[in-house]
Amino acid sequence: MDNQLVNILLVDDREENLLALEAVLTSPNYHLKKALSGEEALKWVLREEFAVIIMDVQMPGMNGFETAKMIRQRDKTKDVPIIFVTALSQTDENVMQGYSVGAIDYIIKPFNPSILKSKVNGFVSLFLNQKKVEEQAKIIAIRTRELEDANRTLKSNEAMLEALVKERTNELTNTNKMLLESEEKYRRLVEESPEAIILTRENSDVPFFINETGVKLLKASSKEDVQNRSLFQFIHPDDHKKVRETLAKNRDGLHTYEHRLICLNGDIIHVEVKSIPFDYKGNSCLHILVRDITELKHSREFMQQTEKLTVVGELAAGIAHEIRNPLTSLKGFTQLLGDRIDSNQDYMDIMITEIERINTIVSELLLLAKPRRMDFHEINIAMVLKNIITLMEAQANLYGVTLKCEYCDDLPEFIIHGEENKLKQVFINILKNAIEAMEQGGDILISAQPIGNEIEITFIDSGCGIPPELLSKVGQPFFTTKEKGTGLGLMVCHSIIESHQGTMVIDSVRGKGTTVSIKLPLYQTQLKTIEYSS
Repeated sequence: MDNQLVNILLVDDREENLLALEAVLTSPNYHLKKALSGEEALKWVLREEFAVIIMDVQMPGMNGFETAKMIRQRDKTKDVPIIFVTALSQTDENVMQGYSVGAIDYIIKPFNPSILKSKVNGFVSLFLNQKKVEEQAKIIAIRTRELEDANRTLKSNEAMLEALVKERTNELTNTNKMLLESEEKYRRLVEESPEAIILTRENSDVPFFINETGVKLLKASSKEDVQNRSLFQFIHPDDHKKVRETLAKNRDGLHTYEHRLICLNGDIIHVEVKSIPFDYKGNSCLHILVRDITELKHSREFMQQTEKLTVVGELAAGIAHEIRNPLTSLKGFTQLLGDRIDSNQDYMDIMITEIERINTIVSELLLLAKPRRMDFHEINIAMVLKNIITLMEAQANLYGVTLKCEYCDDLPEFIIHGEENKLKQVFINILKNAIEAMEQGGDILISAQPIGNEIEITFIDSGCGIPPELLSKVGQPFFTTKEKGTGLGLMVCHSIIESHQGTMVIDSVRGKGTTVSIKLPLYQTQLKTIEYSS
């Protein structure tokens, strides 16, 4: 939870009850406001914004139900979580009346302090995460407007340039008597054009003219570097068929299409091409206008990505709300069972730990909207790996998979600076994917070794692998090769590794398996130890 001060409203007509609630909920992150009546509570909600309201049902004057109903009638406060606290019996009638006026929960006095505190923590976390989602939405909206404005400007310039080219081309076609003068005008036009212009004869793919803009676009040093080559030497091999088919079908009129070019320095760029047929010195030729749209395509992809992240952020907030409510009850009752003499404390500890891990995973969904600041500590990465392997061996055995480690028990203590639970989540996710990909069983090889100032952790499986055309999409939201997957797991993994200043690379060969390589920077103290030992 971020160290952000949030308001919590405590409403009870008895001062001692307010003091009891204050003692339970006192926290440096909470600003507790107290009201002795429903009327005073309404005054508070008009002045302040609250993450949660804890309200007594039975109060003189305006009771809790009436106060909650009025709070719900105001747009700015209609979604504030309200927890009713009552000393009366929890009859179905009272409970239904509480929920009918907008209560989120109904607690009987005397209440369990741990349960109440856990519930309040959950609502506060949802409140803070919702604020983050709202801030991210505003940023995305501003960025979207900027991109739309830029796109409109580009389209306007494109239309102006297209109109200019058509005008000049028609001028050249209709003024054969002044061929020399028209040719000079045309040459000046294309030489000074901000777009790349290439001229070819109708049945040839070798240009006889290219302007300086085209030379710069293809990263050539002179026009001769381009004019003695076939244009298909610059067109990406995967686009040859599409370009040939387009040229064959569209011999007449203005035509627009997109493909990739390979520059002389090896760079690959995306271009938009317009081909215009015209007559030059009695020969049928093509006037080819080429515009670099690499940045525009990246902008479009960014807009699509931000739209996906907006949806993911909204989905994450909803999922967190729906899952954390039952988790609060599960944790509370598990703690109560753990206090019994006849309970197995080891089992209870495991259950509490696993519930906390579920809650942590739910929190990771909210990173898709906006990552929170992590609490980094020194971590022995070798010990983390050993614990994860021990944890995953049972699941691996069910699939007939064996986990093998290239390092032995006396592996040096490689120390990194990070958050242990987040790294565990990454390793578990990778191992689960590897195990599920090996339907016929086999071995998963795990290794860890220092490379310079980094520690490289590698997971190698012999599963079905990933087709090359899908490998580049792995890690994008909602893209998955699993029948029932969501595509969010690897996206969260990438986010966690990036937050640790590391990298994660996935390499795969269809039918042979997949290799996931993670590099994390070693902690500064660790680096000194390695230097001294060497």
